[in-house]
Amino acid sequence: MSTKEKESSATGVDTPELRKLILFNSSHLWDEVIIQLQKATGFDVLQCEQIAIIAHTKGKATVKSGGYDELSRINSVLREINLITEIK
Repeated sequence: MSTKEKESSATGVDTPELRKLILFNSSHLWDEVIIQLQKATGFDVLQCEQIAIIAHTKGKATVKSGGYDELSRINSVLREINLITEIK
């Protein structure tokens, strides 16, 4: 029995599977990335800059964790300017 099945059995309620929205480093202008992250997530400038710095230096960064529907909405806004993303 998987962990998800155990949680469901123990509580009687299905818990949504948490996923991660990953942003990959790209050749976009810095300001474009920050503005689009703000537009997509509602995060403040500092948090968006931190995400962008991690993506730039490590090649990828987690934008947000959550349910698929929420991440999909954020992902669609990021992809408006062709940022490279993935939901895992």
